[in-house]
Amino acid sequence: MTALSLERLRRDGEIFMTEISREYYLAHSGQKPTAELQPIYAKYESVLGPESLALTLDAFRRAAEGSEERRGARLLVDWQAESQSARQLAGLDEREIDWEGSAIVNVADGRNIEYQAAAIEISNATDRAERLRIEKARAELVARELAPMRRERFQREREITEELELASNYNATFELLSGVSLSALRAECEAFLRDTQAMWDDTLPNFLKRGLGIAPGEATRGDALALFRAREFDRHFPPTAMEDSITGQVREMGVDPLADGRIILDTGEREGKRSRAFCSAVRVPQEVYLVLRPHGGQTDWNTFLHELGHALGYNHVHARASIMNPRIGTEPNEFDRAAALIAFRAPAIVASR
Repeated sequence: MTALSLERLRRDGEIFMTEISREYYLAHSGQKPTAELQPIYAKYESVLGPESLALTLDAFRRAAEGSEERRGARLLVDWQAESQSARQLAGLDEREIDWEGSAIVNVADGRNIEYQAAAIEISNATDRAERLRIEKARAELVARELAPMRRERFQREREITEELELASNYNATFELLSGVSLSALRAECEAFLRDTQAMWDDTLPNFLKRGLGIAPGEATRGDALALFRAREFDRHFPPTAMEDSITGQVREMGVDPLADGRIILDTGEREGKRSRAFCSAVRVPQEVYLVLRPHGGQTDWNTFLHELGHALGYNHVHARASIMNPRIGTEPNEFDRAAALIAFRAPAIVASR
C-alpha cells in the first residue's frame, strides 16, 4: 500500500468524494430508496482515519500564517475533520435518507401524501383549510419521527468534533476550520434584520392581504409556501418553456448553460425526489447535476436559475478547489461573475418576464 502523504490524500480523496457524492445524488434525486454510505466510507478508511487527520493537522500547523500553503492545509483539515464525524455517522444518515424517501404524511381528511411531496402540495393548495391540514400533519410527523433523528445526529456530530480537540468547543472548531467568525456573522444578521424591519413591516401586510387574504398575525409556515408560490403569475411561466427560455437567456449572456454537456439537468417529476432543489457536484467539473422537483410556475423558473448559477460555478473549476487543489479558482474572472449573476439575480431575471 502506498504510504500516506498529502498527495495520496488528495488523489484518493478525489475518488472518494466522487463516489460519496454520486451516492447522495442518486438517493436525494429519488433514483435509489436510500444511500449506501457505510460501504464507501469503509472502502476509503485508510485516507479518512485519525492518521490522515494528524497528517493534515501537522501540515496546517507548520505552514506560515497567511500563506497559500496554510490556506490549502486548512481546507484539508476541514475536510478531514468533517469526514471523521461523517464516517461515524453514516449509519444515521442512511436511516434519515431512508425515512425521508419512504415517510407518508397522513392528513386528517384521509389523504396520504409522500413526505417529499408535502411541501409541493402545501404550496399549491388554493384552499387555506386544506393547506393548514397538510402542514399540521407534516409538522406532527416531523416532530414525532424526523426531529429526534436529527437531534441525535447533531449531538453525536458535536461530540465527535469536540473529541478531535482542535479547539475549545464545537463553535470554535467551526470558526478555526472555516475561517468564519460566528459572532461577526450573528452581528451582521442582526444588523440586516434591524435595518430592513421597517421595510418588512410596510410590505408584508399588503402582500399577504393581496395574495392570500390574511393578516400577518394569521400567517403560518404553510401560508408562506403558498404566498411565494405566486400562482397568479402561472400563465407567464409555463413549465414546458422553462428550460428552453432560461438556457436561451444564459446563452445570450455569452455562457454555455450546459457547459458542453458537463451539466446534467434532472428537472422532471420523480417519486422520492427531494422537494427542495439542489446542485450535486459529483465530479468537478465533468459531472454536475442540477436537480429540481417541479412545484409549478415562477417558483420553478426562479429555482432553476439559481441552481444553474451554482452549477456553472462548479463547471468553471478545474479540480476540487476547496479540498484537492486549493490553488485553483482563487481569482474571480468574467465567467465567475456571470455564474454569480445568474445564481443571485435570478428573481430579477424572472421578474423581467
